[in-house]
Amino acid sequence: MTATYEVIDPATLEPVGDVPLHQPEDVERAITAAQGAGRAWAADREARRAALRSAADAVDAEAGDLGRILSLEQGKVLAEAVQEFRVAAGLLRHYADLDWAQSETLPPRDGRQVQVQYAPVGLVGAITPWNFPISLLAVKLAPALVAGCTVVAKPSPSTPMSTRALAEVLNRFLPEGVLQVVTGRGVLSRALSEMPGVRKISFTGSTEIGAAIMAQAAPTVKKVTLELGGNDPAIVLPDADLEVTAQRIVASAFRNAGQVCMAVKRVYAPRELGGALTEALVAAAAALRVGHGVAEGTTMGPMHTSGQQQLVKDYVAQAVAQGGRIAHGGEHGTSLPGYFLEPTIVADAPAGSELVSCEQFGAALPVVAYDDLDATIEALNAQEFGLGASVWSPDLHRAHEVASRLEVGTAWINQHTVVELDAPFGGWKGSGLGRERGRWGLEEYLEPRTVNARAHTD
Repeated sequence: MTATYEVIDPATLEPVGDVPLHQPEDVERAITAAQGAGRAWAADREARRAALRSAADAVDAEAGDLGRILSLEQGKVLAEAVQEFRVAAGLLRHYADLDWAQSETLPPRDGRQVQVQYAPVGLVGAITPWNFPISLLAVKLAPALVAGCTVVAKPSPSTPMSTRALAEVLNRFLPEGVLQVVTGRGVLSRALSEMPGVRKISFTGSTEIGAAIMAQAAPTVKKVTLELGGNDPAIVLPDADLEVTAQRIVASAFRNAGQVCMAVKRVYAPRELGGALTEALVAAAAALRVGHGVAEGTTMGPMHTSGQQQLVKDYVAQAVAQGGRIAHGGEHGTSLPGYFLEPTIVADAPAGSELVSCEQFGAALPVVAYDDLDATIEALNAQEFGLGASVWSPDLHRAHEVASRLEVGTAWINQHTVVELDAPFGGWKGSGLGRERGRWGLEEYLEPRTVNARAHTD
């Protein structure tokens, strides 16, 4: 009998359920099952498309119940949890409907015909984090499945219930063995990365763990897609509308209690606007209501772990000790015992403080003054991360010029944390390898094969 472990609500610190504590031998069994299902699944593209469309309809129909599971185990607001499942349904439909060629013929040449065929890469290990367990899985699942791959999904140990619930819905429409879920500790991620039966790893998480997974996958020469950390700056130009800018920055920075890889993590403002922008940010943050994710009226839940909560508190304390000032927040903010922190604005944050230079991944937002925009851009480009950044100005020509200089995978203008179904998403530098979404995401799950033919006799 498989051992189990408890999953904890980060708001109440009470158990919300238990799941199997799988071991590497369970990964081996999943690989064997996937290999048995792979050939038939890869053979019929129209059957795959039909299955994904039916699964999408079922996920949409059950999003309310599914979202509650996610809210309880992760902590996020119920409406946002439900929306994750709707995003998953949208991704399934998008890839089911995407028009892509399984082969193409190159221009004729001297007595030869050259065709390029696109085949599924094979069995995929999808390793996902706790902050967006469903949408970050779906952005891997949907293109992998439509390409003809089989998938073994390994969710974070602290948010496995929603992944299992999603798989149960999808598996009503998928052949046995095509999609499986293993739950438990990091040993499972290592097993997926190292075992030769897995052809590709798609991982979302920290840069440190992503680098380790890439090293583990190297001896068996697996394909690897890595969507890693980010420390996204919002660069406010002198002509920005401060109220509009502040409202949109706060909506990004404190979404999911700040636990979003591509959220605004730090704000750079012209020195002369720093005070006024901070006041506008405080006003926007003050409107947020901290509480249990499933409670009516809650607009921001807890952070997910005690370690993450303490890390952010320590970063805030250090920034204050170095000359910053808490302009808003800094307290627990609720009578619940969980991992809460009020939305916290740190004014006059030192540029070299860890709150600014590290990915804090929580409910704190530093405001950094700048005097020289060119020097600020140069300093940002020299740093480790390159996931996203935003530029804020009514002068779109000027904003585009600034955005084009940023070494990031996504540059937003007058918005942040917005992704599209049909546009590539991923990072530069330490923020990742490969792309997800749109045709670029599909290509990550296909292998090109060149067939070069000439007549048997001249």
